[in-house]
Order: sequence, then C-alpha cells, then structure tokens
Amino acid sequence: MRWIAVCLILVLAGCGTGPGASQVKLEAFVELGSAPLPAGLKPAELGTAEGQEFQRVLEGAKVAKPDEVRAALSFAPAADQRAFAFVKPGCAEDGAELTIERDTLTAELTGGENVNCATANYFLTVFSVDRASIPAAPTLR
Repeated sequence: MRWIAVCLILVLAGCGTGPGASQVKLEAFVELGSAPLPAGLKPAELGTAEGQEFQRVLEGAKVAKPDEVRAALSFAPAADQRAFAFVKPGCAEDGAELTIERDTLTAELTGGENVNCATANYFLTVFSVDRASIPAAPTLR
C-alpha cells in the first residue's frame, strides 16, 4: 500500500515519466568568441542535411575553440533521442536551457548575470531530447 501511495504522489506532482514528461539534456556548451558568425546560421537537428550544413558553416567560421565545436557537433544521440544545435549571442553566460512548447524548441542562455560586455560573444549549445516528447518536425528558435 505504501508503494502505491508514493507512486500516486509522484504522478500527481508531475514527477512521473509518462507520455507528457520529456527528458532534455545539455550535451555541449561552447563559447565561440566574439568574431561575427556567418549570416543566416539557423538552429538545426544533428544527423540531418540541415545539421550537416550547420556543421559545415560553423566549422568554416572563425571560432575560438574549433576542436570543441567539432566534438560538440559530432554528438550522436541514442536511438530514442534526437539532438539539436543552436548558436546564441550572449555575454558571459555559463549554461543554457531548452524550452519545449507545443511544436517549438527554444534555446536560452543562462548565467552570467550582472556582467557588462563591450562586445557580444556567441555560444554553441547542443541538446538531446527524448524522441517521443517532441513532434516530428519541430520549429527551432
């Protein structure tokens, strides 16, 4: 009886792993530096044609840590997951979060509060997401 009560509490609190729950993990966070990046660099799903183009463009750009970029974009998710890469402008952030709302995935940088920057920095983020928790063709922002 105690086991049933604990399970019921977890489900009611939203801590279960049912169909509505999604697992998102930040797999890579790389500071790219402040050099301007190629125009039109859009977020992409790794392992797709768009992901290959994203990687080609970013690896051809002048970035601060090319080996880390290459390693981050080589991430291969498990069969039950998908991976998405984003480049975001920031300042001195030290992490990122991925928000899933209906069919839209949005990456936001986190940390680095109360820091004044003279020049923006760019950051590469790579997230893995449970395949079952997102639509087949999500909008990436």
